[in-house]
Amino acid sequence: MYLGLDCSSKAVHAVLLSEDGSLVRMEKFAPTIDDFDQRMFAITDSLYNFASIIKVTTAAIEAAIFIQNPRTTMQISSVVACAKYALYRASISVVPVDNRSWKKVVLGKGNAGKPAIKQYAVEKWGDIFPEQDYADAACIALWAKEKE
Repeated sequence: MYLGLDCSSKAVHAVLLSEDGSLVRMEKFAPTIDDFDQRMFAITDSLYNFASIIKVTTAAIEAAIFIQNPRTTMQISSVVACAKYALYRASISVVPVDNRSWKKVVLGKGNAGKPAIKQYAVEKWGDIFPEQDYADAACIALWAKEKE
């Protein structure tokens, strides 16, 4: 199984793919807590609880990206680090991947935008993505499968 994670300052979206690339499960870890630190810790705990019961061959997480807003950049970096730690605690090794790298491998274009990502995901797995971040996470999981 291949796990792909897409992080924001408010949530972690996770998609699990089977060995043949079929989409098995989608999860969102997004507690409704206003305080960032408390929300981040709740995300970490929830992700650990999930990760500790699944069998994963390879996990990949989109590396934190620089955003114009320094506070948001730092928050996303913190969530990424905590997600990596949650997987580490669940004995799952995780590979960080730059967004341009997974887009290049999966979509053939490193600067592909959100509409192209969503279109690719819908064509591959069907119109089952209630949020863009699930499509991103699915493609990140597919990157992990392709890189193996």
